[in-house]
Amino acid sequence: MALGRHSDFNRLWFGQTVSNFGDKISLLALPTLAVVVLDGGALEVGVLGALRFLPFLLLAPIAGLVADRVSRRTVMIVADLGRFLALATIPLAFALDSVTMAHIFIVAGITGCLTTFFEVSYQSWLPQLIGTENLIEGNTKLQISRSVAEAVGAGAGGALIQLLGAARAITADAFTFLISLIALLVIRHRDVRERTEERKASAKAEMREGMKTLFGNPILRGLFTANVVVNLGAAMGDAILIVYAYKELNLSPGQVGIAFAVMSVFVIVGAVLSEVVSKSLSVGRLLVITAVVLGAGYILVPTGGAVGGFVGLIVVQAVIGFVSPMFDIHVLSLVQGVTPNEQMGRVSGTALSAVYGALSLGYFAGGALGEAIGLTGGLAVAGTVTIIGGLTLLSGPVAKIKEMPGGDDTAEEGSPAADETRITA
Repeated sequence: MALGRHSDFNRLWFGQTVSNFGDKISLLALPTLAVVVLDGGALEVGVLGALRFLPFLLLAPIAGLVADRVSRRTVMIVADLGRFLALATIPLAFALDSVTMAHIFIVAGITGCLTTFFEVSYQSWLPQLIGTENLIEGNTKLQISRSVAEAVGAGAGGALIQLLGAARAITADAFTFLISLIALLVIRHRDVRERTEERKASAKAEMREGMKTLFGNPILRGLFTANVVVNLGAAMGDAILIVYAYKELNLSPGQVGIAFAVMSVFVIVGAVLSEVVSKSLSVGRLLVITAVVLGAGYILVPTGGAVGGFVGLIVVQAVIGFVSPMFDIHVLSLVQGVTPNEQMGRVSGTALSAVYGALSLGYFAGGALGEAIGLTGGLAVAGTVTIIGGLTLLSGPVAKIKEMPGGDDTAEEGSPAADETRITA
């Protein structure tokens, strides 16, 4: 593959792979510490969960502005250093018998904010680091790392917590950020951006410019709309799915765990095959088809459960897991490929803010729907919303795009996408 000998990308990939595993440790260790050590309850765990999403919702546009004004690599290094130091205070406080719930909340908030700045800068920097022609391969490899961490990291984190205790296990996560920092430090590539008088424009003017780019280009506007709606529907479905498995299918925690583990495995398979499938179908068709299949998966959960029970749920989960990373990888790669480098941070930040807002709303709406119209009806609504998100792509140029920017034939000849692959606004 083209990136096999790309030393800078491989350093980034290694650092992110280690960091992804560390994230899964803290994702389990922080709530465990709150509940087991500090006698917290559902409210405290809920606050910790909210602190993962809120920084993206509130700060991503600002993080995007920063990413367009200063070195993105520097932002990532500072974010990794800050997350290392913040997390390291927890085992230190535990050793001194002074850890408190407020301390945990502060650390979770700091790491959430720094993660927002890191992710926006990282997504903005990747196209410059590897070139638009390598985005599918690069995002696929990074997605595989995230998927493997999702499948394996939680179990490994649980074992580590069992062995060392929650507070000490957080030390391991802290050091994964230090490893990511070192990987960034040894990357030779540097940001190369023109510095003109226009860069002295006010923050408000620059953010308006980013919004104009995002909503003024049909390709980006279509991707933004579809991604927000698909994520809204998928979050609604995820909120209901686990309740359905327990209450309607009467499955045990072990069976539910197996079903979700199977989904995680197929997420990895879907990520691995993503590039091959896109070449067979075209990028535009792949996005529409995966979103529709994802939505259909939520709708078919009751059918699969009724026909096959546990086995039926596993089959549906496998389908959902298989198509999800394909949609995510190609949306991100296409946004990165068509957005000008100097505006990538603002476009990415605004989009991430909306996507995480949709996730937050989707989880809430899914729970409310499940209570109001029943779990089966709620899954049907969630699946329908997801399908609608995919079908919105048919009304614009995205569905006609054949290949990623950088290829010889990015869009079908004569289509609007052929002339709008690169944004000039």
